[in-house]
Amino acid sequence: MPKQNTLTSTMPTLDEPVAKIANRLLALKPGSLAELRRMEAESGAGTPEFWRLAAELDLPQERSDTWMRIVRIMAILSDKGAPGTRKTLHDRRRPLGAALADGGDRDWKPPPGEEPYPVLSEARLTRFLALPAGRRAEALERMARALAGSRRPGHGLDCTDIAALLLDPADPRPVRKLARAYYNRLDGARPRAGKAEAGKTENDKNEEEGAA
Repeated sequence: MPKQNTLTSTMPTLDEPVAKIANRLLALKPGSLAELRRMEAESGAGTPEFWRLAAELDLPQERSDTWMRIVRIMAILSDKGAPGTRKTLHDRRRPLGAALADGGDRDWKPPPGEEPYPVLSEARLTRFLALPAGRRAEALERMARALAGSRRPGHGLDCTDIAALLLDPADPRPVRKLARAYYNRLDGARPRAGKAEAGKTENDKNEEEGAA
């Protein structure tokens, strides 16, 4: 009998539960959201809000520690403020790797003529990729905390990437996707930087000719 993929053996897709978690976080009062951010995933008992989510989504009991960490990271990354003033964190159009490169800012781009400098350094990404699969969870949470400090409110990211990395750390596909999206975002900014510089040079030439 073929081995089941642990990402899909207990639920049809990750997008549905992740979207529901994001919507629930959106409705929480700041105090409840703060409790989820402080929640101990490995040895703690969780919080009432987590167990409401677990019951509603029928999260597998044997993976409670992992889902606690997923929810905690999503709470860390969520917008701050009162319910009704925040926007959902989950955005399937924005891979986690891209957000790590641009710091969670969809409008990020380098100044004209300058090389793009990623918010999460390439050296830090390299260290993350080199970690044994079982040690990536803590490193991912540290990167999420750094991202939370730079992410623009309302600029979401694909939270299924977080869930996939944590639920099946031995599967190479989620970490490969993260790295690919990171470099797509970083290298994609380089041509735009070159075009902006070229445009600036042309404008300067026009101004010089006009002045002459």
